[in-house]
Amino acid sequence: MDTDQVVEARTLCLLVVVAQAARGEELRRRLLGLSRGRRLELCLLAPAFAGSGLEYISSDVDRGIARAVDRLECSLAEMRWEQVVAARGEVGEADPMLAIDSALVTFPADEIILVPSAERDQFAEKELFGRVCDRFELPVWEIELSEDESGIHAAQVAHSSG
Repeated sequence: MDTDQVVEARTLCLLVVVAQAARGEELRRRLLGLSRGRRLELCLLAPAFAGSGLEYISSDVDRGIARAVDRLECSLAEMRWEQVVAARGEVGEADPMLAIDSALVTFPADEIILVPSAERDQFAEKELFGRVCDRFELPVWEIELSEDESGIHAAQVAHSSG
């Protein structure tokens, strides 16, 4: 008996932590390169960074949430490609480590992608790559975005194999 079986390649689940809007053709190419031909399922996580230490200590989260929603909406709009089978987003805690912990409860990520802000001016972003690598036993990538008159550029800054 001859049977044809269609075996779909495993989907790669990426948790993309966006400290700035994840956008641009170069970022798309880098994420597709990580997929190695597999389909992508994305969970975009926008931590609700406090604007200052005082806002963080006083739990003044309204502005941080509004900024995170803006980053998330812009990022989700950019993640509509043929290879992406599902993309969802969520606003997370002001502390990105807590936000990642929470996201991993409901999204079984294979790898974590960090997209830091251009200035890395958020206190919670300081040494984030190292802290994420130390806590989570997953491959972690850090991809910096920059923009000039020629467009948006993406550069892989760091990688840990988990």
